[in-house]
Amino acid sequence: MAVDIRLIATDLDGTLVHNSTDISDANIAALKAAVDSGITVCLATGRSHRSAAQFARRLGIDNSLIISYNGAMVRGCGEQQPIHHVPVPPEKASAIVRHSMESRRCLHYFLNDTLYVTHVNRWGRLYLQRTGDVPVPVGDLRKFDGECPTKLLIADEPESIAAALPQEQERWGGELYVTNSLPEYIEYLNMDATKGSALAWIAQHLGVGLEHTMALGDQLNDLPMIQQAAIGVAMPDGCDEVRAGADYVATSAKDGVAEAIGRYLDL
Repeated sequence: MAVDIRLIATDLDGTLVHNSTDISDANIAALKAAVDSGITVCLATGRSHRSAAQFARRLGIDNSLIISYNGAMVRGCGEQQPIHHVPVPPEKASAIVRHSMESRRCLHYFLNDTLYVTHVNRWGRLYLQRTGDVPVPVGDLRKFDGECPTKLLIADEPESIAAALPQEQERWGGELYVTNSLPEYIEYLNMDATKGSALAWIAQHLGVGLEHTMALGDQLNDLPMIQQAAIGVAMPDGCDEVRAGADYVATSAKDGVAEAIGRYLDL
């Protein structure tokens, strides 16, 4: 069932990448075949640009655009400056900093592609292990009042995050985009920063109609681009909302990207 796909956007963790760094040979081969046929492949991740760029280089798409920070930034793999950036407004960022202090939750503050924390604890070390982003301790995040961070992220136990996420979505409804990429995180972004809006921006930038796009993901932060793309693909162990919103649910968690490309593209 070949479809005229000209732009593929794939999530990293839980979709293309497993155990933080592993990409299956089948997924690598499928993406290479897509690129060789003239299809543009871009990574779309909640990670920082720096963290995502290492995978673009591994895949040989280091001349591509990268959607990072859940859609808040679009930037060329080797470029120093973004071509599209929608950060969190300063007053909202300051409110989240104070809210995290009151709730005694660990906050990660992403500014100028650097991860700042009050102090380095197990959540900072886990984020470093997962992404390679080094947490920089600054003591008091209120020192950044007036700044516009790209993203803010609260880390806590999965059961605590599961209870808090709908409350935070209601709290910031209409003011911030609140989502999660992994069970331990709640992520706060500009209302215009989603993977779906970033995919639409790149498609327009490249002159590709959305009817020629494919998006692949597994978590709630992937749902906007899965719904935006002509073909939205979910991984089999993805969250319920993503699987329900996808056009196709892959049967293989490890090789789901290759499976979807093989199903829809005549390569």
